[in-house]
Order: sequence, then C-alpha cells, then structure tokens
Amino acid sequence: MRFHELHGKNIEFDGQRLSATRFNSFTHAMIFSERPLYPGELFLVEIEDITDSWTGNIKIGLTCLSPNEILSQCTQEILYDDIFHITIPSRPITQYTCTCGLYRPLYNFGSPDDYIHTPFDSIRRQSIEPVQKSNNNSISTCPTNVGSRIGIIYALKQQSIHMHCILNGFDYGPFTVLNIGSSTTENNEIILPSKKHQATYMKSKKSINKYTKFWAFVDVYGATKKVRIIQLYGPSPLKHLCRLKILSNLKSNDLIDTIFLNSRLQSYLKFYIA
Repeated sequence: MRFHELHGKNIEFDGQRLSATRFNSFTHAMIFSERPLYPGELFLVEIEDITDSWTGNIKIGLTCLSPNEILSQCTQEILYDDIFHITIPSRPITQYTCTCGLYRPLYNFGSPDDYIHTPFDSIRRQSIEPVQKSNNNSISTCPTNVGSRIGIIYALKQQSIHMHCILNGFDYGPFTVLNIGSSTTENNEIILPSKKHQATYMKSKKSINKYTKFWAFVDVYGATKKVRIIQLYGPSPLKHLCRLKILSNLKSNDLIDTIFLNSRLQSYLKFYIA
C-alpha cells in the first residue's frame, strides 16, 4: 500500500510515496490511500514527526469520493464534506467501552491474541502497537505522539457499515455507522459523538450501499508533521485471490447469492462479518 499520488498542496512524499511530510502552514495536508480499501482491511500510519509551532491534531477517516473529487473542493477552504473522520485525541487511549452495552470491539482489537483476523486477512498484533510501550506492557503514549500508530478500518454487515479507528492497538470504537441505502448515519446501535460534532463528518452527498468504495483519508494537521504507512500485509493468501477471481467473473456482486455455496462461503465473498 502507498499513498495516492494526489495530495494537499502543503504535502510532499518520499520517492516511494510511503511517507508524507507537511512542509508549510498547518493545513492543506490531506493524503489518501492509493486505492479504495477492502472491508476488513486496516490502513495504518505511524507518526514520525510533530511540531510545537501549531496546535490541533491529525485526523483520519474514510471517504466515498475519489481523492480528486475531495481535493477539487478544497482549493481555498478545507471542507470535510463526504469524509467520515475523527480527530485523534491527545490523551492516552485504552479499550473503548460503551455504557449502553451495545458496543462490541471489532475483530478482537485489544485482546491478548498474537493475531487479529478480519474478512480481508490476518495481521500480527505487534505491528499495530506503538513503537514505545511501558514496562508493564500497557500503552504509555498518547496517540498524537511520535511513534504512535493510527489506523482506519470498516466492517461490512448485512444492513450497515461500521467505521472504526484503531489507536496504538486499541479499537477506539465505531465513530460512524452508516445504514446501507442511506447517506446519513444512524445512532440506534452505538453512542456516536454529540450532534454538534457530527455535522462535519457524519453525512455524505452520495447514497451508501454495500458496494460503495472507501478511500482511507489522513489529514496531517496542526501539531502532526510527518507520517508513514505501516505495511501490514504480505502477498495475498490463496483464498483471497480465489475470492477476487470469483468476483471478477460476476456481472454484479448481487449474484453471489445465486452461487451454489454454503452461507459461510457466501459471507466470505461479501467480506461480511456476523
């Protein structure tokens, strides 16, 4: 995975588009994944440099518009329309809990298991943890510090799309839940941010369906100066290559249900989780 070749005017990449540095001002520093993410695919960056010349923190999220469409509406003023995002808090993070009892951590982020398994692939837990950890093995760094690892991932369910932010190995909770067939979020499943904070990133001009493509989005904003992509995945496993081959031969993913497969394999083709 690399960064998309299009970026904000104050960003410069290294030669391989694996690291991004904001060289001027505190804004106009949007960057994106080079392609849309698959459901269950984690996009992870590490903060490599910060500055005390500016305030404000890095933002991360997903957008259903292409990088070109997003940047074309941000030539003067930065607009976060059509970007479902969260501003990373500058305080230590532990496993997010929800008092309503409806929230469940996604894919066992925060568990002691060595691997995390998603509908896309498996990744080693160590690869998503921050560079520095305390002696008692608990997260000691704020997620806006140098060495922190910040990721974005979404889960495709039967009637909704759940977007999660991963901070230093912990699932910071679904910050957005999109009902399939709608352009707005619903908060009947989880506790979302207050209404006054939802307006900037909880809506889209596009109607969302289960085939909507989402690019990862990062705004190297304020005190954050430089980030790099953490490569989580090696060569694609055979089962994923078989999935892509099957899907490429279907005129529409709606035809998955017509294939003579058991429900578990059909769910795998759809990248579904329970």
